[in-house]
Amino acid sequence: MKSNHGLDGFIQGKIDAARNARMHSNMGNIYFEEKKYIAALKEYEIAYNLANKTQAAGAYLYNIARCYFVLGDYQLAKRVVLGAIQKDCMHITYYQLLVDCFIKLETTEIELEKYINDTINPYNRIVVGLIYLKTDKKIQARATFDDFVMTYPKMAITEEVKAILRQMR
Repeated sequence: MKSNHGLDGFIQGKIDAARNARMHSNMGNIYFEEKKYIAALKEYEIAYNLANKTQAAGAYLYNIARCYFVLGDYQLAKRVVLGAIQKDCMHITYYQLLVDCFIKLETTEIELEKYINDTINPYNRIVVGLIYLKTDKKIQARATFDDFVMTYPKMAITEEVKAILRQMR
């Protein structure tokens, strides 16, 4: 049956938020590459607002945090990347950005103590290892990462930790 409004195949009122979010994220990636960080930030924020309840939400938050980081707002970058980790804790790059924020904020010693003492969350070991690695305490970093790999061999993120260990050799 042919419609009278000339928009065959168009479902009135139907918006694919996830698809639109990906398009905005892709635009954000282009702007980020071009070092247009404010424009990238706006695109990533739109993407997140369209898809904040999807699996991709963590990636959108991470990209927002990267923008704040390069713009020099390390406190806000830290807060946003912690949100990304809360949504999706399986990406080593999220933890790396978090530790970069600690370094810029000059809070690595305080954060190190906090993360060492919180033994309930296994991902805290990754943060500890990255703090050691990024503050040139390579022996402690290797020991922490080795311990993580031995304790949690079946976690998806373990392969990324193994990759860091290989790079350290």
